[in-house]
Amino acid sequence: MTTIEHTATATIGKIPIGRRILELMQERGDAFSIRAFAERLGENRETFRQTLLGNRPISLSLIERIADGLGVTEERLRQLDTFKREEELVSLLTSNSRTKVMLVRANSIALELVHVAIGDTERGFAYNNLGRSQLLLKQYEEARATWKKALVHARNIHKNFDDARLLKIAYANFFMTCAELKDYEGADELLHFVEEISSDDHKVLGVIAYSRMAMYGDYGNLEYARKYAYQSLGHFILSNDQKQIGHGRINVARAEYLLGNFKASAEVLATALEHVGEFDHILVRVVKDYVRSLLKLQNYETAIKVVERHETILKQFPEYWDKIKIMKTVIKDDPSYANEVIHDLQVSAAIRALACKCLFEYYAKRGDSETSLRYYELERKYSRDNSEFIDKEGF
Repeated sequence: MTTIEHTATATIGKIPIGRRILELMQERGDAFSIRAFAERLGENRETFRQTLLGNRPISLSLIERIADGLGVTEERLRQLDTFKREEELVSLLTSNSRTKVMLVRANSIALELVHVAIGDTERGFAYNNLGRSQLLLKQYEEARATWKKALVHARNIHKNFDDARLLKIAYANFFMTCAELKDYEGADELLHFVEEISSDDHKVLGVIAYSRMAMYGDYGNLEYARKYAYQSLGHFILSNDQKQIGHGRINVARAEYLLGNFKASAEVLATALEHVGEFDHILVRVVKDYVRSLLKLQNYETAIKVVERHETILKQFPEYWDKIKIMKTVIKDDPSYANEVIHDLQVSAAIRALACKCLFEYYAKRGDSETSLRYYELERKYSRDNSEFIDKEGF
């Protein structure tokens, strides 16, 4: 039913060296208390403590001795060995135009970074990025399990360093998988907690409102779903994140559509078209949903103008282009468009079923029972329900 993208995905930047050292010391237990480790390094305990807190400069020679004492290389301690891979991962996850190849590459890099990560902060953000790549690949169960791991480290960071940044991000991302899996057990209590620690973070608050929208939508309470869709969009507008604003408008339009407010849905999507031009993967979703709302309003003239204006970019996204072709059967009163989809074996069975349903309705309305029945039987091979093809979940 919904769409969202949380953009705080990749890294908080290089971890301050003192905190990095403290985290690795904590992992190694009592033998690496400040007192014990300072003695082994030949450093004054209080001076060493102040250095780790960032109150005193740290020399390269001391960093080298600390790395040796912790059993890691200086590059690993300073995160210099993963810098290039993290840069590439950021680029892949935040790209305005992502392909399946790019997402698979992002997932591969994210897995590599998880395997080499040490310390709560590096591990936590590494798991967060892995979860993000899994979500984009629609591996929802895997993403939820990964974000549970991220949350373990996020809680440690919050407890030890009073830093809630990862906690807010990981919780928000975790809720997205709950929405995708339609599993909200214990969600309300967690949502309240994240709201409390995120009162000044509109991106996170937007995701929280989105989660409530998805939850109420799945419960069948469409009025509440619409309420939280607008609330989510409001937070994203305050965050000035254009990508999230585009997703937010799609969600608002979807909520209005489900309530039968097709005019309001079309108006929201018309506005969205003006703001998402640089995000191809959002633009095609907006165009498809806008055309669908225009069909409900029987505004075929505007619908075909919108399709023609965006045809080039739509053809780069076969799933959306196939759905547009199905709708063109209605817009242009021409069954050849849906027929083309049915006979293209590269098209998924689910979308071919939609095309069959479209043509079943097309010929039934024209009194051609023989042809209508043929498409009815063909559609039964794929799926069957009582909704119109443009109301079917997943269109």
